[in-house]
Amino acid sequence: MGERGVGVLMAGEPVWPDWGEFITQDREHINQLRGMSQPQQPTQPQPTRMGESDMEIAETELREMARTPWHDLAAGQQRVVLAHLCGTGKSTARTGLRDALNMNPTRTAMELWEIQQAAGATVAPTMPVRWEPGMLVEKLPEDLHHARVVISDAQKTARAAHEHPGLWVVYGVSDGEHARRIALEKVRRVVRAKTSAFAPAASFEAQAREVEPGRYVVFCRYVGAEQ
Repeated sequence: MGERGVGVLMAGEPVWPDWGEFITQDREHINQLRGMSQPQQPTQPQPTRMGESDMEIAETELREMARTPWHDLAAGQQRVVLAHLCGTGKSTARTGLRDALNMNPTRTAMELWEIQQAAGATVAPTMPVRWEPGMLVEKLPEDLHHARVVISDAQKTARAAHEHPGLWVVYGVSDGEHARRIALEKVRRVVRAKTSAFAPAASFEAQAREVEPGRYVVFCRYVGAEQ
């Protein structure tokens, strides 16, 4: 039996067309016959941003998803929320927020994001200034250098003696073969203020005592500066 067509007679009998196949193959022609001036155009998908779904998402929908528990969001919605809160692309804030949500899936992205904000986790590091000779500056930068403050034994002793005038305060302990000579030298430096902590001269008294064989302790006390 030969091919069938519209208005073609086969063996003296009219053969009616297969309308389903005809409509499928000639949809544009059918639309024109129905009075449509232009064939129906397929709906073009909206351009999407990286990490978003194919459908355009309104701001209200983004806020709603950001306040939805993390485990209730699909993977695509999770990516959209992260992009909404932290921007597209990799970043420390985005990675930290995603990891925190994966460990706390019952929390919402907005909750943990606000915690990050409060903790300053999203503060981007500032680029170092390139200092050039002749460059003008409006304000001097903060000096990060802090001089190391070392309080000597003499300063500790003098301070305690000043706070408790008239009472003896331990200054130092000497041991060994030359312990006595070292202790007596300390006494001399206290009385004559050869060490600045005990200035002015004669404002402190000092004594060296052998408290154990070969061990000497130097004591001093504040008696006040001479008038």
